Amino acid sequence: MSLEDSMRAERQQALRVCLAQLRRTPLDFRLRVEAGELLVDLGEAARGLKVIKSCADYFTLAGFPLRALWALKLLERFRADAAWVSRGLSLLSRHYARRPDDAWGDPIYEMPLTRLDPQDLADVPDDLPAVVAEIDRRSSDIISGTSFPDRLPKLPLLSDLSPETFLEVARAITLRRVPDGFVLVDQGEVASAVQLLVTGTAKAMHRTREGVEHETGQSGEGDVLGEMALLTGSPRRATIVALGKVNVLEIPEGVVTDLGERAHELRIALARQICRRTVEHLVRDQRVFGLLEPAVEASLIRAFHARLAEAGEVIIREGQVDGRALYVVLDGQVSVVVSRNGLPQEVARLREGDVMGEISLVRGTPATATCRAARRTMLVSLAAEAFGALVERAPELADRMAALGDLRLLNNMFTLA
Repeated sequence: MSLEDSMRAERQQALRVCLAQLRRTPLDFRLRVEAGELLVDLGEAARGLKVIKSCADYFTLAGFPLRALWALKLLERFRADAAWVSRGLSLLSRHYARRPDDAWGDPIYEMPLTRLDPQDLADVPDDLPAVVAEIDRRSSDIISGTSFPDRLPKLPLLSDLSPETFLEVARAITLRRVPDGFVLVDQGEVASAVQLLVTGTAKAMHRTREGVEHETGQSGEGDVLGEMALLTGSPRRATIVALGKVNVLEIPEGVVTDLGERAHELRIALARQICRRTVEHLVRDQRVFGLLEPAVEASLIRAFHARLAEAGEVIIREGQVDGRALYVVLDGQVSVVVSRNGLPQEVARLREGDVMGEISLVRGTPATATCRAARRTMLVSLAAEAFGALVERAPELADRMAALGDLRLLNNMFTLA
């Protein structure tokens, strides 16, 4: 048997397995996409593309926008009718472009696939035309009889964009399909794209100065990679490796410049994406905010806002009274300078995870130092008004921030001495 014949036989068997699983879990539309791809590979392009198009519609209406974009990008890859793709992207934009936060629902998760019994596969015909016909029939009624959610979940990153910018970015997104062990991101490289994981899992590996690597976490469907490095221009902090086959949607760096006036909107969306993810981790870190009631924790998460400071930009000015806020450095560097005998003296360099502004925030006094971005720096901030409202509900927040402020004053005094 030739290599081509062997590959065709493998695809035919994979299609039979898809059909057996679809019979047991008819609402698992990931299987339908896989079946559609196999049909295209087996020369049944018209039927395969119809299956994938139906899946894209279902994903859009059922609250799986990332998968809908994935299916539409598959249609592009297989050179489907451009009108299909254009219509699908417009439908996505209509349902998932920017709207008030309270209009969105929670993310929707699916049940895992049921295990196949050997008899399930035995009941599937060996005849390829019969298998193709049944899959085609099952895909034709994909929408009828299905209930859809009243409130759709956000599409990561893109739901912070206006409909016009949403469409431009969605059109520019490319699909990457990588095998097990493929390095999606290499630690130390400069970011060239933002990546959204659609299917599969990836692990993050951090390499120490001594060359020792250790796993720091895993990412799955819906996770966004590389947005911080793309915004700040800093090197990647970790290596991301695919665990099994992975589908990734990429927003190339060039999209930011191609957007022209709308580029600022995309940068804000990237900043919000970073803010949401990192603030959740920060607020739940008991070393910073202590143990909070769930309602207070949720309010604190919503109260933070993202800010991108350019190199040399003053974030806090010594003696400043108005506009007090707590800042947390997410990426970059901040120089902390105090005046001594009328001369500026640097007392600290703040990096990822460091806090500033807590002294004047808690005590209501003028800022004790000038904090200036040493290079492009990403921060999140909590305004004094929002902090005050939260302290009324959780007085322990003020005590926690006061302790951080006392430590900062002691450190500065030690440095000056």
